[in-house]
Amino acid sequence: MIFEVFKQRYYRKGKKRISRLYRGRYRLDNDVPIIDIPLRTPDKQVAEERLRKIIKEKQQESAGIIAPKALRNAAQISLLDHLSDYIADLQAKGRDEMYIYNIGHRIRRVLRECSWKFPADVTADAFTTWRSRQNKAAKTLNEYLDTVNGFLNWMHRQGRLAVNPLLSVGKVQMQGREVRVRRAFTNAEIKKLVLCVPIERQALYLMVIYTGLRRAELGALTWGDVLLHGEMPYLKVRASTTKNHKEVIIWLHTDVIRALKAIVPGNADKSAKVFGKLPRMEQFREDLAKAGIQYKDSQGRQADFHALRHSFSTNLARAGVNPRIAMELMRHSDMRLTQKTYTDALQLPTSEAIESLPSIMGESSQLSSQKLGVGCHLVAQAVSVETPGKAAEVPDTKGNSHGLAEVGTGCQKS
Repeated sequence: MIFEVFKQRYYRKGKKRISRLYRGRYRLDNDVPIIDIPLRTPDKQVAEERLRKIIKEKQQESAGIIAPKALRNAAQISLLDHLSDYIADLQAKGRDEMYIYNIGHRIRRVLRECSWKFPADVTADAFTTWRSRQNKAAKTLNEYLDTVNGFLNWMHRQGRLAVNPLLSVGKVQMQGREVRVRRAFTNAEIKKLVLCVPIERQALYLMVIYTGLRRAELGALTWGDVLLHGEMPYLKVRASTTKNHKEVIIWLHTDVIRALKAIVPGNADKSAKVFGKLPRMEQFREDLAKAGIQYKDSQGRQADFHALRHSFSTNLARAGVNPRIAMELMRHSDMRLTQKTYTDALQLPTSEAIESLPSIMGESSQLSSQKLGVGCHLVAQAVSVETPGKAAEVPDTKGNSHGLAEVGTGCQKS
């Protein structure tokens, strides 16, 4: 081990000078580099004592007797102060204002209701107890867990926390516990909805049906983002308005092009909003009632404004669009979200898919002269057998014992 205190020597204006304050130089047994630190004292004995304390602290940290100094300092700072630094870091990264607001709101609520003031107060048991008392949807509870985990993981990366205490907390099972289950609109319902609303809302609803834009993205759309003139009209959705903060080009369907051309002003300002006012939930439900569409179906699934985006995904699946392309058009990062959450399985052509399968047995199989009776009994079908004098109807059972021996469990041969 190296242990040394010294005064630094240097030259200034050609003259050799010696620093007034001491510095320390040390290296522990397991360390490779030599550490040089200021001791900030002109007294050699004080400098040596300070260096001994530093070395002792480093040795205890290395042996795991005490936590690193950064962790000990962070432990004395309140979680609200750490949260302020976390939010400042998110702002520096350019995250959306609403996203940052939601992050802060959720974390402050958990800190307050779990009585967490300092990092040492955070425990998995306290969080699961808090979660068990909440009357919220499973999806919302998982969002709270993800938000708090994001904050604690950030503290760990910054050296403010040794480990995230909530790593062992699992997510709530969502299947079967959804509070809000959406369904897709059928094409007949969409047509009725579009035909019974004013022309601006016609364009709005068709825009969602054929592009899958989210409500916030629709509200931020300007005429400068819409290019209607050209061989293939499209939307240029700015990165500042999308959920994933990525710019995207969306090609427009003929129905949308016609609807937009019907509402575009003659001297449209490029900064003007395409849809001046988006319908609130009450207005949307009134439009559904005018079109004779039930807000909730017999299974309790609701058809709200966001269900129009579900309809876009479902129509892509019904049209046989490649799942990877559908995921790209929906602007999802996970194909499972496109296929499981946003695609209405009840509207998929499952019966047509079965009918499209090729025949395995073929028309010439032995089963062609047989028929399955009630209760899955295999019944011999009468066939014509030529005799020297006349044709006679007799049951044909010859040669069937092997081919029909395994009709199915519980099936009998007649």
